[in-house]
Amino acid sequence: MVAMTRFDTATEVTPAGDGTYTADLDPGYLIGSAMNGGYLMAVLQRAALAESPHPHAVSSSFHFLRPGTAGPARVHTEVLKTGRTVATVRATAHQDAGPVVTGTIATARLDAGAAPAYEAPAPGIAPMAECRVYDPRAGAGAPDGFVHRVRQHYTPDTWDRLRGRAADPAPELLGHVELSPDDGGPCADPALFLPLAVDALPPVISVFDSWRWAPTVELTWHMRAVPVPGPLTFHARAGLVSDNWFDETVDLWDTKGRLVAQSRQLARAGR
Repeated sequence: MVAMTRFDTATEVTPAGDGTYTADLDPGYLIGSAMNGGYLMAVLQRAALAESPHPHAVSSSFHFLRPGTAGPARVHTEVLKTGRTVATVRATAHQDAGPVVTGTIATARLDAGAAPAYEAPAPGIAPMAECRVYDPRAGAGAPDGFVHRVRQHYTPDTWDRLRGRAADPAPELLGHVELSPDDGGPCADPALFLPLAVDALPPVISVFDSWRWAPTVELTWHMRAVPVPGPLTFHARAGLVSDNWFDETVDLWDTKGRLVAQSRQLARAGR
């Protein structure tokens, strides 16, 4: 296996003037022939935060226009609003074929020590030691590719669902996700992992069939708290799968049990 580029480095953007940044999209975040959407969101987020006076992407909405490929990309940004508490930036990644993904990112500063006035309890999810490391996409990329960079630990019930052995094959995934130690482990800034983590899992409809690519049309995610370093606990599920469309909702908790991110996406069924 060749040496891997750390996620921190793989998502770097370089200023090119007039709100434009350059990036070199890392082939290690390909799934098949397309860049993972969460990786692309992380790249755009870094460009948006570079244009903002605030450090956190608290609300982000992305439209995926065409598959991204490994190699050079340009990210164009436009500051839509600058305020004392919130600044909003539009960022669009372009490659030779045209625009790949565009996002509108609202930025602010979250207090890492804030205590919630109310927080819904997290579902009971088995600890990582009781989970199985697995990814149904393991044969869809290079041997040093995505599945070796992002590690998923599935609960026993989820393992049964993905293997077609569950009595209740509901479109639901539970477990823990982390950057692989082979990829250098956690980011220096744990918040950088969040946009990747909300889109790192196989589609929830994988419980119905073997894994197939399911392109995301739109994904919105919210950062709810500043995460501490370490794996994130996830709960992913769908509310409706119909007419070759499905929704997917993902909640993430850090190792302190705090809800740190929530996402909702609309996607086409696997093909």
